[in-house]
Parts: sequence; C-alpha cells; structure tokens
Amino acid sequence: MSRPTAVLFCPGRGSYGKGELGFVGRTVRPGPVADALMVRDRDRRQQGRPSLSEVDGAERFRPSLHLDGENAAELIYFGTMAHTERLRERYEILAVAGNSLGWYTALPAAGALDATSGARLVATMAALQKQVPGGQVLMTNVDADWRHDETLATATAEALAKCRERGDEWFCDVSIRLGGHVVLAGTEAAVRELLSILPKVQVGEREFPFRLAGHGPFHTRLCAPTSQQAQQVLADLPMAMPSCHLIDGFGNVHSPWSSDPRELLRYTLHDQVVKPFDFSASVRTAMREFQPDVLLCAGPGTSLRAPVGHCVLREGWRGVTDKDALFASSCIATD
Repeated sequence: MSRPTAVLFCPGRGSYGKGELGFVGRTVRPGPVADALMVRDRDRRQQGRPSLSEVDGAERFRPSLHLDGENAAELIYFGTMAHTERLRERYEILAVAGNSLGWYTALPAAGALDATSGARLVATMAALQKQVPGGQVLMTNVDADWRHDETLATATAEALAKCRERGDEWFCDVSIRLGGHVVLAGTEAAVRELLSILPKVQVGEREFPFRLAGHGPFHTRLCAPTSQQAQQVLADLPMAMPSCHLIDGFGNVHSPWSSDPRELLRYTLHDQVVKPFDFSASVRTAMREFQPDVLLCAGPGTSLRAPVGHCVLREGWRGVTDKDALFASSCIATD
C-alpha cells in the first residue's frame, strides 16, 4: 500500500514549551540523529553547560532554562529531526520547508546536510543571534474564523510606518509572514512602541500583539553582523544537493537535480538572516507546485498548524474555505 504524499514543515522558535518537556528523549532513537545528539551533549558538557538530554529530561519546565535562545534552538532542532525520522515511515515526503529556525532543520531533513552538521549550524546561529539587541512582536491579521482582516492588516502597516518615522532608534520591519499572523522585529525602542500602538485583538484564547520571549530581531538588517560572522565561522559547512525538494523562505524551490550547494549556503548564511522570511510563500508553493495529500507539520508542538491552516483557507486549497471545513478535513497532519 502506498504512503500518503506530504510536504513537511519544520517549526521554528516557540515550538518547545512546557507541554513538550521530554519530547526529544521520547522521540529520538538509534541512528544519525541520536549520534548527532550524543556529539552535542559531549560538546556542551566540555563547555561547562548542561547537555541537551539533561535539559530535555528535567523534572519541570523552567522558562529561564528551556526558553533560553541557545537551548531552545537545539531542543527544537533535535526534536524535529527525530520526529521526521518517524514521519518518513508513514509518509512519502516530496519536499521540505521550515519556518525561520526551521529552515536550518529543513536542510538536513532534506539531505542537504548531515545531522551533525545541521546541529552545528543551529548551535552556531543561535549563539551569534543571541548577541543582537532587539526583539520580535507577534501580531495577527485574521479574525476568529481565520479569515483575512483587511482592517487589522492596514493597522499593522500603519503602526510599522509610524514607528519608522521616529528614526533609526525605532527601526522595525516585517520579520516573518506567518500565515494570517505577522512577526514584526526591531530595536528595543521599536518593540515597545509597536506594543503600545498596535490594536489589541483577541483570537481564540490568545490576545495580540505580544512580545515573543527570547527572540531577537531575526530576519532584518539588524542581523547583518550575525550574517557576516556566520559566513566566516561556517564557510566550511558541508552543504550538498538535497535528496528531495527544498522550499526556502522566499517560496523558491531548490530541486535535488539542479540546486547549487553554494547558493544554498549563501542563502542560509545571508539572505534569510537579514531579509524577511515568508513562511506563507513556502506554504503556497507547497500547495501549488506539489499538490501533496497532506501538509505535514512536524513537532515539537503544533505551532505551525494554525499558520498553515490560514494559508489553506486563503488559497481555498481543495475547496476548503472555512475553519470548520478545515478541521473536518485531513489536509493538515501533525503526526
């Protein structure tokens, strides 16, 4: 019996929370991912830091420990890689994409990097990005039924423009286009300003806007120094042609037959570091170009389910145009 076809989406920051404590330990099993985890645990102990296995296996969730930028990035990476190994047994994965940090995971998940090199990429970028002052704000442009709200979209654009008018100290820009949500990033002054002038809106149990804990001004020009350092430190990263299609943060497809590893490395260490990451574009490409049976959101957590759902509704993919129909359909899966 043939397996369902899928495009796999790897989650970014914020996907490892209290409910995911122990996810890595529960999911990883003997193989390349387990070997890479062993290497990272050894390296972290040598640096005088707790191993990832210890952090993941803690008795209770501690935000100061588990949401620390470097710890969170690596926990998410290994959790997603381990989950992907299991998902491959049930699905034929046609292409892989990722949201923000998830792009780094998408590379080894698609075979463009080995698991150990992917872990090195994630750890290095997390350490470099932690040094950049600033932050991110999550705003929504959809209503309670996950339909695009033009009034909210206009208010978001106006808030960005108003903030920028105040000068470089209030620099801000779109960081991630996340389905019906948008992540805005900027300086500390800009983050405070955005939180004060953006309209308050309740969608389900969540109130927007809010600051994303432990996040820097990712995917903006404020991260230019990070990009420069990364290109020096990671110049020897053994990037290869992927074994399946990769969809990047512009919505472009890198095929296993014609992609250029040098271009993948340049994009990874420069473009997606300093330019907005359009996760919505990657979902549209998945739907339009690959027409999979399932849009597959890897763990840890289910943070990508709503943004992917927003994209499905706006596209009207497979005739699904309302939230109830989406929940009743099987076009999005998390396991």
